[in-house]
Amino acid sequence: MNTAPNTQHPISIAYGTDYAKSEVWGNLKSTLIIPTEIDSFTAAQCCNPALILLDQHLVQEMDYSAWVQEFPDSIFLCNDSMDLDADLILTANLPYRQTCKLLEMACYQWVLKGQETEHANLRDTNFRYLNKLADIGISLSSEDDLMTLLMKILNEGQNIACCDAASLFLINEFNDRERDLLFRLTKNDSMEFPFEEMRFPLDDSSIAGYVALTDSALNIPDAYQIPDTVPYKFNRSFDQNTGYRTKSVFAIPFANKQKEVIGVLEFINRKKARSLKIIDEKSAAAYTLPFDSDINILLRALASQAGIAIENTILQNDIKALFEGFVNASVAAIEQRDPTTSGHSFRVADLCVELAGSVSASNISKLRDINFSVAEVRELRYAALLHDFGKVGVRESVLVKEKKLTEGSLNNIQYRILLAQERLKSEALSKQLTMYRNGNVNESEMELINAQLALDSQMLNVFYADIVQANEPSILNRDNREMLKKINAYGFNGIGGELTIISAEELNFLSINKGNLSASERKEIESHVVHTQNFLNHIPWTKEFKNIPTIAGKHHEKLNGSGYPLGITAAQIPTASKIMTICDIYDALTASDRPYKPAMNAEAALDVLQQESKQGFLDGDLVQVFIEAKVFRCIDSKKYSTDAPSGITNNHPCDPDLH
Repeated sequence: MNTAPNTQHPISIAYGTDYAKSEVWGNLKSTLIIPTEIDSFTAAQCCNPALILLDQHLVQEMDYSAWVQEFPDSIFLCNDSMDLDADLILTANLPYRQTCKLLEMACYQWVLKGQETEHANLRDTNFRYLNKLADIGISLSSEDDLMTLLMKILNEGQNIACCDAASLFLINEFNDRERDLLFRLTKNDSMEFPFEEMRFPLDDSSIAGYVALTDSALNIPDAYQIPDTVPYKFNRSFDQNTGYRTKSVFAIPFANKQKEVIGVLEFINRKKARSLKIIDEKSAAAYTLPFDSDINILLRALASQAGIAIENTILQNDIKALFEGFVNASVAAIEQRDPTTSGHSFRVADLCVELAGSVSASNISKLRDINFSVAEVRELRYAALLHDFGKVGVRESVLVKEKKLTEGSLNNIQYRILLAQERLKSEALSKQLTMYRNGNVNESEMELINAQLALDSQMLNVFYADIVQANEPSILNRDNREMLKKINAYGFNGIGGELTIISAEELNFLSINKGNLSASERKEIESHVVHTQNFLNHIPWTKEFKNIPTIAGKHHEKLNGSGYPLGITAAQIPTASKIMTICDIYDALTASDRPYKPAMNAEAALDVLQQESKQGFLDGDLVQVFIEAKVFRCIDSKKYSTDAPSGITNNHPCDPDLH
């Protein structure tokens, strides 16, 4: 009798006692067929048969459907008198040769059934692996934190290979042409130990170095049995220090999109179950397995995904670092033009981030639908850092103007004062000389002329002192206004005709009620917002940061439409801009002294915010969160840029007192 092909394992046939008299069992000589007579269901369970010949006794003991349910992988045979829907029917008194043929057909059918089951299982396994690899790919591609990504790669590798440990090495380039190998991360299920990154030469003396240089995988059944004919050796120092036993190792390179090897993955001690612990030589021998070809294919696929994911993450981090550098350089450029605002942009950014987080956690009913995502908070931070960049478009003479008069004007006034005094002296001497020429010198008249000269000269000195005082960017009082009118009315004869101490333009500057800016200069300072938005609009922002120009460009708008540059109202102002406005004003109030007011303490500045919210300038709910969550304290313990040089009080574009 020929047995079924493609199998070298014995096939067990169980038959009921009604078939015991058949001649076929006595003449069956195949070593691959094991016939066993059974008289019960329990007996069938003991031999786990591939073929079962049911007789009346066995069917009476248990219904046919129950037999099929208990032995789903078996082939059932019965005679035609039993009226069962069996796989094969044995006709009564069938000759020996035909019986053998039927049994042979049954064996074929069982083998085919097994192969079909095996193929189905293989398809299911492959499908699960493909799904798993797809899930891993999605997971890796969505991770932008490098250390988290590397940990995911090792975790997934351990899950796929059911291995005890895994390590990751990255090729590190330095000095433009030299490279070394960085031992970046390792994981071990069996023990915890302190890990420190290490660097070692990129050569073929180590397993990782060899794999990286040759761009080929290594499958080592036993790391302690590496032949002397290969250049690489296994470093046993970890095993010696911890008592661990490294046995099976699979090391594979991973590459970037340009097919350049950028690192190596090592998977260590594949084991029978992930829960098993390998702590010594004995447990390593009992639990570890070699890495088979199926697992290696999956690990190669993982390595391919890992290489692209790592390259993308490093590239994203480089882009982020580049952008951070650009932003910091931009802020540095702002602060160099205007030292008085040193640290302002960074403080406002920190306050905005803190307030956005507090708003998301707030229980205020009107704010419940506002929940800033991580990306939105990052967008707000960058907008806050760059909100004053437009100061680069403001004339330096206006931006750094310290007094009311423009640079050099006070010197011109002083010159006119001296000229007027010289004219007074000349006129007095002319009168006295006329008296001498006419011979009617009168000492009392001479003294009167000198006394009047002294009074007029002193009056001009007082004029100059008052002008110096009025030039300060403090609040102009009534007495100062009256004195300016008197000074403006004073005239004297010059070379080209009658001159005045101050010009009409200088009078306008000196008459500024508060601060040091004229109406046109104030407009120019306010234009920094337009310059900021125009500048930011030229940057090709990604979708994540597309709102930065709008957020930064509206941080001086007020809810009641009294802000600038557009004069829009609450509904048209983004929440992020409303947040920045509050943080901007708070820092402007508390950051530095002004000649007409000292820097406020936190309590006074919070009162100002509350007053402005009541007057319809600021969002009252956001101000409430700012105060109740103590957002302002987030900048108290941080060190920002160095303070402005002593005595310099330039025009802060965000100072509410300017507007």
